[in-house]
Amino acid sequence: MSDEGFTARAFGYIRKFPNVRLLVVGDIMLDEYIWGDVRRISPEAPVPVVAVREDTRALGGAGNVAVNIAGLEAKVELAGFVGSDSAGREIIRLLSRHRIGASGIVKARNRPTTTKTRVIAYHQQVVRVDREKKEPPDRRAQDALLAKVRKAIPGVDGVVLSDYRKGVLSRELVEDVVHSAKRNGAFVAVDPKHTDVSYYRGCTLITPNKYEAEAALGGKDIVDDMGIWEGGKVLLRRTGARAVLITRGEEGMSLIERGRKAFFHIPAKARQVFDVTGAGDTVIGTVAVSMGAGAPLRDAALLANIAAGVVVGEVGTVPITVGKLSGALRIQEREREDSRS
Repeated sequence: MSDEGFTARAFGYIRKFPNVRLLVVGDIMLDEYIWGDVRRISPEAPVPVVAVREDTRALGGAGNVAVNIAGLEAKVELAGFVGSDSAGREIIRLLSRHRIGASGIVKARNRPTTTKTRVIAYHQQVVRVDREKKEPPDRRAQDALLAKVRKAIPGVDGVVLSDYRKGVLSRELVEDVVHSAKRNGAFVAVDPKHTDVSYYRGCTLITPNKYEAEAALGGKDIVDDMGIWEGGKVLLRRTGARAVLITRGEEGMSLIERGRKAFFHIPAKARQVFDVTGAGDTVIGTVAVSMGAGAPLRDAALLANIAAGVVVGEVGTVPITVGKLSGALRIQEREREDSRS
């Protein structure tokens, strides 16, 4: 839990956010949302008929991590693959709109842009349609991405690896990023999907959710605090990381740090949960920006927890912003003062 001086420290970090420079490397997606209403069931099959009101598009996957970082007013470059298609062109347009650097984008031949289309009626997701190819692209595209990433790392404070297992983060690329980042004094934060977490060995921080942590532990259920502590230590050993931040949904998140004798637990801050889509992107984005601003891991995790509590209260993939984070901090401080009066 936060201490008496956390709010003042948090605003100190926020003032430094515009000076932070980050590189996000990972699986870039286009999120499409079709919004509508359901008033009847189809006569052709027992499924709802959605009368469409509007459709919207947003950056997803690693792109959403970058949007969260940009929303916190840090400087961010995105590296990954898009296809030579309309979805790929839309991603480039959205990157420009969010002021996210696109110098690391590679157009991969014979590969569609990963696109997830969600149909939503009355704040409920009716169906999701995925268009993707999970196999890695050809050698030429992989080499082009590696060259772009190597060129970008010397100019950043940290690298975020956003893994959705769509073929971007090869073992070679991960190893190269870790090596290059260490050589240049940058941290590496990972949102993992591989169950063999040694895949990310040498990273600074890894942020699995509870289910990903259980899968990485061979399917062993984490049912209590002892499970978090023991499981977290195993993940530390396998990754060689400085810390593991396990997000636990409505139970909050737990930070296990190398050299500490106990883990640091942070209760969830959400008042009402509408949609958890993209919450993990918000967590790692906020942690990375906070670390870049000089926050120790515990303060970075506290800020990320507040940010996640904001975004899950909105429908769809909604990023955090400095304004929203600052507002939530002020509310938390007022509640603290009211509880003491």
